Amino acid sequence: MTVLSLLRRHRRPDQPTGYRDAFVLSGGGSLGAVQVGALQALMDAGVRPDLLIGCSVGSLNATFLAVDPRRERLDDLEALWLSLNRGDIFPASRRSIAGHLVRRDTHLYEPHGLRDLVDRLVPTTDLADLAVPVHVVTTDLMSGQPVWWTSGDPREVLVASASLPGLFPPVPLGGSLHVDGGVTIPVPVQRAVDLGAERIWVFDVTGGSLGRRDERMTALDILLTSFAISRYRLASLELPNPPSRPIIPMPRVELGKHELRDFSRTSELIEIGREAGARMVQNELTPTG
Repeated sequence: MTVLSLLRRHRRPDQPTGYRDAFVLSGGGSLGAVQVGALQALMDAGVRPDLLIGCSVGSLNATFLAVDPRRERLDDLEALWLSLNRGDIFPASRRSIAGHLVRRDTHLYEPHGLRDLVDRLVPTTDLADLAVPVHVVTTDLMSGQPVWWTSGDPREVLVASASLPGLFPPVPLGGSLHVDGGVTIPVPVQRAVDLGAERIWVFDVTGGSLGRRDERMTALDILLTSFAISRYRLASLELPNPPSRPIIPMPRVELGKHELRDFSRTSELIEIGREAGARMVQNELTPTG
C-alpha cells in the first residue's frame, strides 16, 4: 500500500480538501457509454479529475478512471464498453425470468455478469487504494437513505450502486441491504459541492433512456420506464440554484426510445459523448466578452 493510500484511508471522507476539478457521473445504464466519450474529450483538453463521484453505471466509469487517471486509460475503457452486449450484463432468457417470477425472487437477473464486469474494471480490493479519491453512492433499502462509500470492497460497493431494484438482488453491506444509488441520488452534484470542489463537471446521462412506450409494453418495460422517469425528475433537483461555484453540465443527450439495457449503439453513444464533452470544455474554457 502506498503512503498516499494510507493518508487517504485516515482522512475523513466528508472533510473538505480543496479539490480543484471534480467529475460527477450519473446513472443511466447503457448510456454510460456517453460518459466515456465525454471523459475523453475533457482529458484531451487537459482537464484532469482530482475527485470522482459516481452513481450506478457512473460509479463504474468513475472508479475505472480513478485507478489510473491517464488519457490512455480511457481508451481501455472504450474498448471494454465496445466489447459488451446485453447478455453480458443482463444474462437471462424468458424461461429464467419466468422462473424468478414463479419463485417470487427479489430479482429477475443474476448479478454474475455485473460482478465480472467490476472485476475487469477495478483490479483492487479496496476503494481507498485508488490513485484519485472516488465517492460511490448506494441506497439503503431498509432506511431509504443514500449511503456514501470511499473505501471497501469494490466488488460489493459498485455492484450495489448499479443494482437496479427488481432487476438485480440487493447487496448486503454494512448490516443492511443496498440497491442502486440512483433511487435516491441519480446525479450526485451536491456531494462535490459539500467536498469543496472548485469546479464541478457533471456527466449526466439520466435522460433519453425511456425505452418502449406503447401498447406492447410488458411489466418489465413499465418498471424500467418508471425508474427512468423518476431518475430524470430527481436529477433536475440536484443542481444547486444558484450554484456556489462553477458547475459545468454536459449537454442533455436525448435518444428517444433507447432503453438502458440496449448495448447495440455503444460506438454511436461514445461519439455523441465526445461531441458533448467538447462543448463542455468550450463553454467553460473559452473566454467571453
